[in-house]
Amino acid sequence: MDKIREFITFIGNIEISQIVNFIIAIAVVIIVLLLAPIISYGIVKVFYRRSEKEEIKNFKIYKALKTFFRISGFYIGSKILNLHEFQDVFCDKCFKVVIIWTIARIVAGVFEARQVLVEKLTKNQKNTRNNFFTSVVSKVVEIVLYIIALYLTLKEFDYDIGGLAAGIGLTGAVVALAAQDFIKQIISGLAIFTDKPFEIGDWIDIEEISGTVEDITIKSTRVRTLEDTIVIVPNDLITNLKVINWGKISKRVYKANLKFALETEESIIEKVINRIKFILKYNEDVITKSISVHLSNIENDGINIEIYLETTITNYSDYRLFCNKINLTLLNILESQGVKLAYPGENIYIKENVNLQSEDYKSKKNYYNSNENKKDDNEKQEKDEERKNIKNENKRKVKPTKIIK
Repeated sequence: MDKIREFITFIGNIEISQIVNFIIAIAVVIIVLLLAPIISYGIVKVFYRRSEKEEIKNFKIYKALKTFFRISGFYIGSKILNLHEFQDVFCDKCFKVVIIWTIARIVAGVFEARQVLVEKLTKNQKNTRNNFFTSVVSKVVEIVLYIIALYLTLKEFDYDIGGLAAGIGLTGAVVALAAQDFIKQIISGLAIFTDKPFEIGDWIDIEEISGTVEDITIKSTRVRTLEDTIVIVPNDLITNLKVINWGKISKRVYKANLKFALETEESIIEKVINRIKFILKYNEDVITKSISVHLSNIENDGINIEIYLETTITNYSDYRLFCNKINLTLLNILESQGVKLAYPGENIYIKENVNLQSEDYKSKKNYYNSNENKKDDNEKQEKDEERKNIKNENKRKVKPTKIIK
């Protein structure tokens, strides 16, 4: 009951003017919240007329202005309510902090918007060095602005900056050790920018990673592979590995080795070589002086025809299409001349009189077997006769006995 009475007393003490001010404050807040996106979009559109609506809504300038106007609505509402002095002072300090961070975000957003415009202008150009430069500068400026904004915020709330700096000095070593890898990546990013081993759009090979460079940041480099996947490679790893940049080359080389069957006639080989030279000579993407088509050597399994040429196509995807066209052209030439490519194998030659040899072998084998059988029979007969002779001799040696009557 006491709480109800206190609430009724509180309601009774509220003046009509306070209620009116509260309603007005709420109305102001709602109106500002509704108008903040429209006003912010209009301001950004004045400076970036060529940018589309979705691009503008992703700018940091637009987001910073929209947040500022919304908070301004609450700040104006607090002023309408006629708060206490200490509350009014606290709101003033908070609004000053909002202004500080809004300015920092707007300045950082200007660099970000410039980076987007540069990327759009250099999208179809090979030299995209300015993209990386703008990216590095915008990130460095953003970090510096946020540090300044943090310093002013702490100062606005009467924090001891000296004591804070001393505390930062004591913990600086620990933070430095913890952020050692991060610092290495930043230094490596600056090294990549100054050394320029590759640029956005170049095809590179880093150990087992091959693809097109899509973005270079302070910490890492993004590479899109043939499988259409994005590989994020830390910059400190790139500076310690061998990088092959195929985007720096002015031409590419095509090589092929055709192996004809040994029974291919000389005239056909000469026709094929001349036909290949003729077609390659009138190909716009082939450097004419580099064309070389000749019979390199003759091996046990075929006749080798080597093809060498150079092309002005440097983009890897276009180069693969070029190789595909050349290969199909070569197959078409071989098919038109009726030439078949040889494949690894061994040739086995069988003489025509192999059947006669086998029959002669069989007759010799039968003759040998018959002779062996006859030899065995003769030996058996000799042994039997020898036994008979021995038996007869024994009978002769026996003396006859006389019979006495």
